[in-house]
Amino acid sequence: MKIRTRVSLLVLVLACHAATAQADGAPRVHAREQAIIAQKNAQISSAERLDSYLSYGPDDSPLALLSPQALEQFLSSLTFNENGLVGYSTEAIASELSYSQAHRLLSLFGAERTLRLLPGLRVDSDVDRDIYRSFVQSGELVEDHLGYQCVIRATCREATQFICMTGC
Repeated sequence: MKIRTRVSLLVLVLACHAATAQADGAPRVHAREQAIIAQKNAQISSAERLDSYLSYGPDDSPLALLSPQALEQFLSSLTFNENGLVGYSTEAIASELSYSQAHRLLSLFGAERTLRLLPGLRVDSDVDRDIYRSFVQSGELVEDHLGYQCVIRATCREATQFICMTGC
């Protein structure tokens, strides 16, 4: 019985060691790469996908959370490239939405991480508080820049109430 227990323990230790070694040797994806992956694989990752979504999107779309004027302003501000959404105006979102509403909307574009940069979002509920804590207080930094707009590939220009995102 003692031998069987020792062998089982040895097998368990070796298995744990092998799993740890494999995990340590695996390539790690950096925050910037994760951001670009999220943007490229988002439900709306191009102007064409946006047009399709607007034509066939659900009735309860997060875009419907914005007033018609704010929606027009937001949609006209969107900048896409091969990495997906790389910039947008914050004005409509910040003036009309809560953290949870903004999270739903920005998730369509793989851009929810930019919540930490948005000034003036409301906290109306416990969900809003949770999202605020998770995104704003987490301190995780990605190369997104408030007060800049993506104008051409790899070029952000100063522009108030815009965010120039990773992958520009």
